[in-house]
Amino acid sequence: MDHIKQEKSFADLYEEYLSKDESEFDSRISFLKRIQRSLVDSGETQIAFEIVGRELEKIGNQCSSELGFVYNSMIRISCQSGEFSKALEYAASAISVFDELGDDSRLPMIYNNIAGVYLKMGEFETSLEYIDKAIDLSQRNNDNHSLAKYLNNKGIAVENIKGDGSGAVFIEKAIELKEENSLKSDLPNSYMNLADIYTYTGKEDEAHSLLKRAREVANEIEDEFSLAEVCRYEANYYRAVGELGSALESLNTSLEYHKSKGNKSEILQRLTVISEIQEIVGDVKGALETHREISKLNAEIFKEEEARMVAKLQSSFSTMQKLKEIESMARRNRQLDEANRLIVQKNEELLEMQSQLSSANQLLKERAETDSLTGLMNQKKMFEIVEYEINRAKRYGNRLSIIMLDIDDFKVINDTFGHQKGDGILESLSSLIISSIRKIDYAFRYGGEEFVILLPSTGVEGAFSTAQRISESLKRTNEIPVTISIGVAEWSDESVNDLLLEVDTLMYEAKNTGKNRIVSR
Repeated sequence: MDHIKQEKSFADLYEEYLSKDESEFDSRISFLKRIQRSLVDSGETQIAFEIVGRELEKIGNQCSSELGFVYNSMIRISCQSGEFSKALEYAASAISVFDELGDDSRLPMIYNNIAGVYLKMGEFETSLEYIDKAIDLSQRNNDNHSLAKYLNNKGIAVENIKGDGSGAVFIEKAIELKEENSLKSDLPNSYMNLADIYTYTGKEDEAHSLLKRAREVANEIEDEFSLAEVCRYEANYYRAVGELGSALESLNTSLEYHKSKGNKSEILQRLTVISEIQEIVGDVKGALETHREISKLNAEIFKEEEARMVAKLQSSFSTMQKLKEIESMARRNRQLDEANRLIVQKNEELLEMQSQLSSANQLLKERAETDSLTGLMNQKKMFEIVEYEINRAKRYGNRLSIIMLDIDDFKVINDTFGHQKGDGILESLSSLIISSIRKIDYAFRYGGEEFVILLPSTGVEGAFSTAQRISESLKRTNEIPVTISIGVAEWSDESVNDLLLEVDTLMYEAKNTGKNRIVSR
């Protein structure tokens, strides 16, 4: 019932907003801010991003505090929608407004939101720079309410940089300030952040207690988004203590919420973790289905980005049409030279925009097909290439083999040496794979610590030899002991899914019979 009331409230506000004349700038911005708040409170961040963003594009060279606050709120809304570049554009607009007003007291909140964007992007060093700016200004102003929020983000950034539990002290101080100042709506987030650090630093009991407190407060203030986040952090905890069934249950609950809100970046994150757990428990069929869902979502995100660029280009064409009308008028009013100058300028802008669109499309395509950490092709591209090579092998009667390998005890490596070291091992193994295969071979990051190598015109003997070479080289190239379990199979007229299932089964046989070995068919 509350949700229905909030939707009705938004509808009423939007209708009243549209009834305002465009000359009533202050009144319209005030309503726009209330619309934004109504949608965020009801968890409709994607709708807020689209509706409020569309209206902000219509605003010219206007300036007011209310407009600055709307821009500032759009930083977090854009970030939650996965629109990081747009979030930083809104941050620049917010700073510009308050700078024009001569009001630097609003800078800390903007800096903190910028820091949050860089946190989401994984740019932790840059995030920390903005957080420290926000903390410095809030301490000068004796603003403990804001300081509590900024310290929480600092803890997250520091922990992601160092990965040794040193970020906990900042989040603990943030919780202390929030409890002292009755900042109940901000508490669940800090409880969850601290629980996450406690989980992987061996303080599981403290982590579990914090997650219970986070759930209690989120239920008390009826915060559906925080409840969905609690489920995500509970999944991290259950995964750490080995309760993988409970982890999947929590992730699916969180996933259901974000699907209902259309938060695609959050959906993608949940699906990725679900697929990793499915692979760990040996649910190959479920993992493949989840990978397909991930691929489909990646494609949708790519198409949406492409559509935005096309819309921008179409807008430019519309401008060109108007300029042609100006040219006709200019002939009659002896202003032809000026109109021609404008047309040439817009033509140049159009050509530049076409170039940018082409570059953006190419970049988006590469990002959609490439694993960001290792630089290898991702599982989405893998399905496409395996199917292509199978069809080629059928047509020409060639042999085709596949290798699947998994780093042994990778969780132990992460827990012992830290995630940065774990990432370094993944990158090192990727480079080793590339240097060990031919130019006609393909290498993919299948997910987590699993990799797939496809070898056209190669029998199982040759593939087995390649697998041995990679396994032996890996043992010599890392300062800590690293081994891999490997499955090798030759295609024998199976489908793509059956071939992947076969080599996956062989790889798990290698893992289940002692690890650090190769099993082939």
